[in-house]
Order: sequence, then structure tokens, then C-alpha cells
Amino acid sequence: MARFTILMYHQVCVPGSAAEAKYACPPGRFARHMRYLKGRHAVVSLTAIRRHLEGEVTLPDGAVAVTFDDGFRNNYTDALPILRRYQIPATLFLIAGLVGATNRWMAAADYPERPMVTWDEVREMAAAGMEIGAHTLSHPRLTELAPAAVATEVAEARAVIERQLAHPVDAFAYPYGLCNEPVVAAVAAAGYRIACTTRPGFNRPGIDPLSLRRIEVFGTDAVWRLAQKIRFGCNSSGVTRPLRYYWNRLRAWV
Repeated sequence: MARFTILMYHQVCVPGSAAEAKYACPPGRFARHMRYLKGRHAVVSLTAIRRHLEGEVTLPDGAVAVTFDDGFRNNYTDALPILRRYQIPATLFLIAGLVGATNRWMAAADYPERPMVTWDEVREMAAAGMEIGAHTLSHPRLTELAPAAVATEVAEARAVIERQLAHPVDAFAYPYGLCNEPVVAAVAAAGYRIACTTRPGFNRPGIDPLSLRRIEVFGTDAVWRLAQKIRFGCNSSGVTRPLRYYWNRLRAWV
């Protein structure tokens, strides 16, 4: 089995506040990211990764997948045209209960109000080749909920999306990246076959398909920072990152 990396984006837009800058990648920068990926890496879908983990297909070593959390409308208006231009497969993890609403779970912090995609837009994105996964009904901290509430958030999100799109939903992303054994068990019981955390790192042979690692791409990341994150499998980047990485490798070897 090949090593692969999954990238996590949220919004593709000009940030409206200092807090949002981490999660909002301006369209021009996002286009440069996708141009870099297209030229330097084998970019694959989550379905290809799932089939790889299930032993059905092989992946090129170092393959990269692109994912988006939440379902902001700018994923449709700004990200989708760029993905189509560079023929990049991607997965959108939807908060199923907030489709057509706003990012109200972020209202307590310094984030601008942003519209979420509508179901018509989701169907158009799916028709264009974007894979659709679930991100619960309301974006709660699953590890803080009672088991029955976890089951509802996880299973109903899948059911809602499947009713709207009329095809199976296999992929899930944990809100805030929070999961534990009971939460993972609920995701498995709901019928998902692959799920993403927010723990950084490479995905290697033998990894639990319901606990995949992802690297977070910040809205402020220049292309060289994105390249460094992919190379070293980390969320942090900087001019000293390669030195620290190889020094730690040397220390571990010694």
C-alpha cells in the first residue's frame, strides 16, 4: 500500500476578519495551490482512497486528496470553477442540517456570517464530479454528546444527504476533528466506510479507514508552505521546518 496525504480546506474567499483568515483561502491563492498540485502530485478522490484501503485498487505513492469541511457557498461559487479548470477531484463534507442556512455555529467567535450551499448547488457540484460526504447535522462536538445524540447526528446526516442526492454516502468528517472509540463506533454503525479526522500526518498501510489523518491548509499558506506541509506531513511550515524534521528523524534513529 502506498502512503497518501489528505488536505483539508474550509472556505475559498477573501477573509472578512482576522480570525477567518486561517480558514478562508483567497481564490487566487487557491488557484495557485491547485495548479501546483496538478503539476507535482497524483491527486485522487476519497473513493479511490477507500478502494485502495479495501484492497481493490493501488495508488501512486505520495498521492494527495483534497477535501472541504462544512459546505460554505463559496465552495460552489469560487472553489468549484477552479477545481474544474485543473481537473482536481475533491470531497465536500456537508453539515446536512445547515444546507441553505448560514454558519451559525461560528456566531460566538469573530467570524462573519457566511451562507452555506443550497441543495440545488450541492446537486450541481455532485454532477460536476465532486464527491459529497457528511459532517453531521449541526456541527457539534461529538465527544461531548450522549450516545443517542451522537447516533442521530451521524446517521441522520447520511440519510438526509442520500435522500437529496439519491446515491450512497460513504465518507464522513468529524467536526473539530473530535472523535473517540464510541464516536468511531457510531460512524461505523451508520454505514460509513471512510472517515477523516483533523490529526495531521501521512496515511500509511494499516491505518483505520475511519480515522484518517488530514493536513490543514491555511488561507495564508503560500504555495511553498503547502508543498512543505505535503512533504513533511504536518500542519506547521516555515523556513526552519526541514531542519527540525530531519534533526528529529536523526535523534529518533540514534
